[in-house]
Amino acid sequence: MMNNEVKINDNNGASKNKICCIDLGNYNVKAINEKGKQITFQSNVSRDYETFPDGFKYVLLDGEYTFFEKGNFNLEYIKTQKNYTAQLLYAISLLHEDEEIIETNLVLLLPISEMQEKQKYINDLKGKEFEFTVRTNKKQDKIIKINDVFVTPEGYSSYFTLKDDIKDSNLLLIDVGGRSSDVIALEHGKPQILKTYKIGILDMYMKLQNLNADKEYRLEEIKIAIDRGDIKLTKKQLASFVNDIINETKIDSINLNHFDNVIWTGGASKVLEEIINDNLPKSCYIHENPLYSNILGALEVGKIAFDKVGA
Repeated sequence: MMNNEVKINDNNGASKNKICCIDLGNYNVKAINEKGKQITFQSNVSRDYETFPDGFKYVLLDGEYTFFEKGNFNLEYIKTQKNYTAQLLYAISLLHEDEEIIETNLVLLLPISEMQEKQKYINDLKGKEFEFTVRTNKKQDKIIKINDVFVTPEGYSSYFTLKDDIKDSNLLLIDVGGRSSDVIALEHGKPQILKTYKIGILDMYMKLQNLNADKEYRLEEIKIAIDRGDIKLTKKQLASFVNDIINETKIDSINLNHFDNVIWTGGASKVLEEIINDNLPKSCYIHENPLYSNILGALEVGKIAFDKVGA
């Protein structure tokens, strides 16, 4: 992963002591900074040639354009194996649109099953500087320096957004992502099960794509077609997908009825809200901020981690 090495001039507007927390999701990228600014954008990208690049949102890094919210989803399960640098820089740029020079600490998230890969993020990014051109709402040349990197697990990060009485209960967290779902069982705050299952909302969208093969939708167009009413997503199909997730967890003898609170989170859980409320045990409910719960919790964990480093 290449980058241009540049020297930041501390007297030239560089901004220090920032924290950017970014979840490079398979369906959406979510991010928040230490001031609480939140952004999200769809994860599909294109690196195809465009005759007029400035007609799109992009990052130009090392001579290569990456265009955002167009092209294909990357269906690779292992996040650290993706070409993620441009997405990361774009997210930081959106969080700090009015700054040309950004110096920040970084909190990233990984599925529980991939936490052993966290060192790749750290090796790729810690202490690195990037000089690039970005077009968000306007075109800018930017310099980003990443001072330190902290990696925290998806799903479990949402735990740190909960009220104390919920934290202290017999608790199950189900974080439904794009390609995988993280499940965390805790008994009075002590983790009992930390698992990642290879099932996410894109699996349901791929089934709908196949059912509507005659219409030749790309996977990236399925959600739009549902919202327009061009594809009918039935309650039966939603219930079937929820059951698929629950059946995956039964491999580890997880029973929803055995928990005081079963909190569903992740942006995909909003799609399933009707089924969760109507079909599942009363202990099951949606997190109050499912799209951002992971990054909100991870930001708090990151603040503590970076404070300890600076102590």
